Amino acid sequence: MFSEPTDQAVRERMHRAFNRAAAQLKATASTTPRAWGHSGRTLGGPVATQAYPAWLRILQSPDGKQGGKLWTGTEQANTILPADVPHPCLLARIDWTRDGFAYRAELSEYVATATCSDNPALPEETVLSAVWWTRLRRAIDTIGALPLPPGRAPVVTQDYIHRAIPRYLGAAGIDTSDIDTTVRRWSLAHGDLHWANLTAPDLVLLDWEGFGPAPYGFDAAHLHAYTLTAPKAAAHLRTTLVHILERPEARLAELTVAAMILQAADRDPVHARLAPLVIDRIRAHTEQ
Repeated sequence: MFSEPTDQAVRERMHRAFNRAAAQLKATASTTPRAWGHSGRTLGGPVATQAYPAWLRILQSPDGKQGGKLWTGTEQANTILPADVPHPCLLARIDWTRDGFAYRAELSEYVATATCSDNPALPEETVLSAVWWTRLRRAIDTIGALPLPPGRAPVVTQDYIHRAIPRYLGAAGIDTSDIDTTVRRWSLAHGDLHWANLTAPDLVLLDWEGFGPAPYGFDAAHLHAYTLTAPKAAAHLRTTLVHILERPEARLAELTVAAMILQAADRDPVHARLAPLVIDRIRAHTEQ
């Protein structure tokens, strides 16, 4: 999803870590190009074990700074997610440090089904089966009903919500003076539910590193925002998740997601394209 880092030293170091982890896990790396995370923080790719194909992902951090939400997310999610939330199961994990860096290698089930998009937004109208939509609704409902894991950091903090909604929505010309930005209801969320983290025709929810507590309805609001590029699909999503999106508590989640997208609008073309769409959505919803 992200470009490979421009720093050759980072590229070489992460590929060495990937190959080392594959050898320790008795897996053979594929020749398929590997997938980089933001700023070269992660590197993933398919591997083959003696029993099954798998996906190997390497996380890196300066030694002494490893840990935290993103470092532990995949493992923690694997321990609490039930079977009716389709996700890649974590098969093995190893940690090590070398030359001032800490590494974590995660070996997970290989998901052969393609993602719905190669970027977070839905690029075009996509035909998805009724079964797919039903399973998506069930997965989102199940995640939101799970108990909040003790000590798990939130997807977005209350402080961020207090600051971001007035700042970014206000800059877009939306009157935020009457908006109560205090979260009254927190629920568990995937936290990064968009079309590059969903597969079809078989539904699987990918990339659980950032899951955690969020304002009620966050996953539904987040996915809906990234669907606005495909109006028919967005309408279908609103129908599928109407029991969440139309609840008063979900309004704050929608405003929070809008602020996040507006904040990122000058960073990449995907969010730049989404920005006017989410503004229109917020204005239209406000006038209802």
